[in-house]
Amino acid sequence: MLNGVQGMVGETAVVTRPIEGTHDPGRIRARGEEWLAVALDPSERIEEGARVVVADIDRGMLVVYPADW
Repeated sequence: MLNGVQGMVGETAVVTRPIEGTHDPGRIRARGEEWLAVALDPSERIEEGARVVVADIDRGMLVVYPADW
Protein backbone atom coordinates (compact mmCIF):
# COMPACT_ATOMS: atom_id res chain seq x y z
CA MET A 1 0.00 0.00 0.00
CA LEU A 2 1.39 3.39 -1.04
CA ASN A 3 1.08 6.46 1.14
CA GLY A 4 1.24 10.14 0.29
CA VAL A 5 0.61 11.47 -3.17
CA GLN A 6 1.67 8.22 -4.90
CA GLY A 7 -1.04 6.42 -2.95
CA MET A 8 -3.69 8.59 -4.61
CA VAL A 9 -3.37 6.90 -8.02
CA GLY A 10 -6.71 5.20 -8.74
CA GLU A 11 -8.70 7.34 -6.31
CA THR A 12 -11.66 9.43 -7.42
CA ALA A 13 -11.97 13.17 -6.83
CA VAL A 14 -14.20 16.12 -7.75
CA VAL A 15 -13.11 19.03 -9.93
CA THR A 16 -13.41 22.34 -8.05
CA ARG A 17 -11.89 24.57 -10.77
CA PRO A 18 -12.10 23.58 -14.46
CA ILE A 19 -9.10 21.81 -15.98
CA GLU A 20 -8.20 23.30 -19.36
CA GLY A 21 -5.20 21.66 -21.01
CA THR A 22 -1.62 21.20 -19.89
CA HIS A 23 -0.80 24.85 -19.39
CA ASP A 24 -3.87 25.77 -17.38
CA PRO A 25 -4.21 23.31 -14.51
CA GLY A 26 -7.42 23.17 -12.56
CA ARG A 27 -8.08 22.05 -9.01
CA ILE A 28 -9.62 18.92 -7.57
CA ARG A 29 -10.73 17.89 -4.10
CA ALA A 30 -9.36 14.55 -2.97
CA ARG A 31 -8.87 13.22 0.56
CA GLY A 32 -10.44 16.42 1.86
CA GLU A 33 -7.73 18.60 0.33
CA GLU A 34 -7.38 20.78 -2.79
CA TRP A 35 -4.81 19.70 -5.40
CA LEU A 36 -3.59 21.12 -8.71
CA ALA A 37 -4.55 18.82 -11.58
CA VAL A 38 -4.11 18.47 -15.33
CA ALA A 39 -6.00 16.21 -17.73
CA LEU A 40 -4.45 12.97 -18.98
CA ASP A 41 -5.60 14.04 -22.47
CA PRO A 42 -4.05 17.53 -22.86
CA SER A 43 -6.76 18.61 -25.32
CA GLU A 44 -9.59 17.78 -22.92
CA ARG A 45 -11.48 20.30 -20.78
CA ILE A 46 -12.97 18.91 -17.57
CA GLU A 47 -15.72 21.01 -16.01
CA GLU A 48 -16.22 21.96 -12.38
CA GLY A 49 -18.22 19.32 -10.50
CA ALA A 50 -17.06 16.43 -12.70
CA ARG A 51 -15.78 13.26 -11.02
CA VAL A 52 -12.27 12.27 -12.06
CA VAL A 53 -9.82 9.44 -11.41
CA VAL A 54 -6.18 10.10 -10.53
CA ALA A 55 -4.00 8.39 -13.16
CA ASP A 56 -0.54 9.70 -12.28
CA ILE A 57 1.49 12.43 -10.61
CA ASP A 58 3.60 14.80 -12.71
CA ARG A 59 5.80 17.48 -11.10
CA GLY A 60 3.57 17.74 -8.06
CA MET A 61 0.32 17.92 -10.02
CA LEU A 62 -2.21 15.13 -10.24
CA VAL A 63 -2.96 13.82 -13.74
CA VAL A 64 -6.63 12.89 -14.03
CA TYR A 65 -9.26 11.60 -16.44
CA PRO A 66 -13.07 11.70 -16.24
CA ALA A 67 -14.52 8.90 -14.10
CA ASP A 68 -17.02 8.06 -16.87
CA TRP A 69 -14.24 7.66 -19.47
